[in-house]
Amino acid sequence: MVETSLTNEDTIEENAIETCTHMNRQLYLSDNNIKVGVSMSKAVSSFNFLTVITLSYTNLENGGAIALVNALKNSAPSLQVIEMAGNNITYEAAPAIAVFLAAKRHLKKLNLSENDLKDEGCLEIVKSMDGLELEYVDVSFNDLRREGALGLARVVIKKESFKMLNIDGNMISIKGIEEIKEIFKNCSKLLGPLDKNDPLIEENGDHEESEGNMDDDDLRENLEDIEDEFVSVFIFY
Repeated sequence: MVETSLTNEDTIEENAIETCTHMNRQLYLSDNNIKVGVSMSKAVSSFNFLTVITLSYTNLENGGAIALVNALKNSAPSLQVIEMAGNNITYEAAPAIAVFLAAKRHLKKLNLSENDLKDEGCLEIVKSMDGLELEYVDVSFNDLRREGALGLARVVIKKESFKMLNIDGNMISIKGIEEIKEIFKNCSKLLGPLDKNDPLIEENGDHEESEGNMDDDDLRENLEDIEDEFVSVFIFY
């Protein structure tokens, strides 16, 4: 495994090229306190032998993530694992990640936990998963709601070799959780725990949204109903 902890951006590319040219096939750069995405993208584009890339908690953010996956899109054809947890990646980087994933047919493990993809980003990435040999997918703590979580569940459940989906720590409604459990009812071991999911956030948001979407006709109809009830009560007395 190529494992390095770097403190100077200028040394990232030099260090990576020197160590990764050994046929270890694994690149590990997690838990660095500097942004490595753009610098690393210049180096990894030539690493065709890589099978494992671990870049969690490296301050990639959208710019670094996009630069990295664009560089890897046409290299590392045998990539099996990519981990980019805790990098402040949002839905803006999702299209680039989806294009990258679509080219990695042998990918077994995808870890995008502790980012900020939300439903929009998750669903964009899900589009690229159909042809992948995925076994493990972790999109926990990404502010997912019912739509994003369901879209992901419906794709991975179809994979014969699939082993684990982690979507804990999101904001999936109670209805959404029930629907997901129904999808996995014959293979519940493939669905990770949901103890840290917070359904109240989505349900309260849906309630506020429904109230906010009430148009003038709805308000007028409600007022008319109230007036009719008042008149009925008045006549009765």
